[in-house]
Amino acid sequence: MHPVFRIASIVVVVPIALALAVAAQPRTSVAPRVDLQPSVVRFGEHATVAVSGIDVRSLEVRLAGSTYADGEPLRWRPLHFVGGAWRGTLPAPAWRGVYPLELRTAAAASPIKPAGLFLRVFARGTRGRPSFDDPTDAVRWWVRSVPHATLVAIKAWPRSAFDRRDVRLHRRFVVAYSPPGHPDVTDRLGMFVTAFRDGYSAGWRLLDASVQP
Repeated sequence: MHPVFRIASIVVVVPIALALAVAAQPRTSVAPRVDLQPSVVRFGEHATVAVSGIDVRSLEVRLAGSTYADGEPLRWRPLHFVGGAWRGTLPAPAWRGVYPLELRTAAAASPIKPAGLFLRVFARGTRGRPSFDDPTDAVRWWVRSVPHATLVAIKAWPRSAFDRRDVRLHRRFVVAYSPPGHPDVTDRLGMFVTAFRDGYSAGWRLLDASVQP
């Protein structure tokens, strides 16, 4: 074949090959539209999700960092295409907290992480608590306002093996405090207090307090 014709053939074949390769991939370059209802739930409640604007053959969803009570991660959950959108019910995490929502088109595909989209598992009134720049200030607020006590000591507590929540959104501390009118060392009490923030750039609030880590 003459060199000119060989080069022309290559020029034609390469665009065709690239077009076929692109066509074989799911078209996910455009951010999908995700409707999460409700975005805040209580323990045991379930939210639903509807995803549109994404041209794929299958779609799964999960809550990053969510687990069962024994620490086993909640699995990816398949969505079903109904009424022009991929729809499904999200699982109920065993811990209160803020869980980023993730999507994937296949088991080997990289997760799609819609920015700023979280499922929040909160007790009533959580979002109305004061916000602080430092998570320890949220803990101090709890000691001062809830038990109406005097803080003696506060220390960061390592995350347990059962807890897979995002450490950028959740911080746990152990505190020692004196109840009102009982300053003696023998009267001191302890509590594990968790602070959270409702997004990676948000302030810190009290999430919960318990006698066990």
